[in-house]
Amino acid sequence: MAYKINRGGEHVVLPQGLASTADVHKLRSEIQKNTPEFYELEPAEVIDVFLDENDFRYHDHKLHNTKPLVTDDDKVIWKYYGWIRARMAISNKGENNTILVAPLDSNIKEYPYPGEHVIVASYYGKKYYTQKLNTANSVNLNFFKGLSRPWDPWGGEDYNVKEFKGNFGIRQLQAYEGDITFNGRFGQSIRFGSNITELYDKNEDLIPNSGKPQSPNVIIRAGQGEIPTIKYKPVKEDINLDSSSMWMTTDQKVDIDFSNKLTPGLYTLTEKGPDGLGGNQIIINSDRLIFNTKKNAIIMTSPTVIGLSANYEIGLEVPNDTGKVMLGDAMDQTQPALGGKLTMELIDKLLDYLITFANDISSAKGTCVDFTIPISDIYPGSKGLVASLKELKTRMDEPKSKTVFVGHIRG
Repeated sequence: MAYKINRGGEHVVLPQGLASTADVHKLRSEIQKNTPEFYELEPAEVIDVFLDENDFRYHDHKLHNTKPLVTDDDKVIWKYYGWIRARMAISNKGENNTILVAPLDSNIKEYPYPGEHVIVASYYGKKYYTQKLNTANSVNLNFFKGLSRPWDPWGGEDYNVKEFKGNFGIRQLQAYEGDITFNGRFGQSIRFGSNITELYDKNEDLIPNSGKPQSPNVIIRAGQGEIPTIKYKPVKEDINLDSSSMWMTTDQKVDIDFSNKLTPGLYTLTEKGPDGLGGNQIIINSDRLIFNTKKNAIIMTSPTVIGLSANYEIGLEVPNDTGKVMLGDAMDQTQPALGGKLTMELIDKLLDYLITFANDISSAKGTCVDFTIPISDIYPGSKGLVASLKELKTRMDEPKSKTVFVGHIRG
């Protein structure tokens, strides 16, 4: 805000008769001498931003009239982290008249880019910079090179950065009634909004499930998915197009595309209607999701269903011998699962033993008073058993699942 400093000798001169020319000159001199100094917030062009060691060391080679940021023994003075070197737009006294300016807020920082312009204010004898000037109405870059050099605006500036041309395809976020939005420089955003606004499609038809009075939401996205075609037009979040998104909604339908099209059962479990998923929900969508804990557990619980679906593989892995995968009732998880391959190998051996036994007894005979008598029913029965067991051996792979596999089997 603007402010003034009153001079100690400020007073009002009362007239005593007609004023002469000398009196007028004397009065004007007194007014100029005792008029308060008026200060305003002043714009400044950013020359350097001190964010890494290279910035500090480069500055020391281009000191101009500012203090060193590296000690005599070549150590960076980190107390100036986040500061800028800037040239005041109005009160500067020439090309080399630059100053060091601290960020105004110690917690929330919005670092400008060299060539952008910030507002500088003086408090307690120290200068601070605040937000950037919106010279180009762009969330990506508001570059206005040379604006602080009225004597030579095209003379160039020695910025300690690679050429940054900006991306004017990065747009502001489309906002609605009552929203609070935070736009990042590179296509990320946070919107504290709602579903309170009635929205219409391109045919001017009301979009279903919009215009709910009590419907707070928080939408976070990184990576603008919409490619704008109209200059300066803001973009909307799109949970399917944006690179990574987290939507926390209450009374709003979110039409997310499930990547696994092979399991329509999940659509039923989540009650996805024609307009998307509704109700209180948190939806996260990206190319990869990683949940990791460094010390304790990840717990997933639901009063109805937890669904896992993948087009290629679902892995459950624990260390050999020490880890366990528990399925079923937590109070009765005592039955170990069988390994299909090893189980079939054991059954295969059992079938071989039975076949050998059946072949051995097929020629068995009985005796009657020292006469050997064939047992009529053993031979055909034994041969029939052998044939059945051999046919069963050809089907050993049928019980083996092609989808579910278990490890840690002891052969």
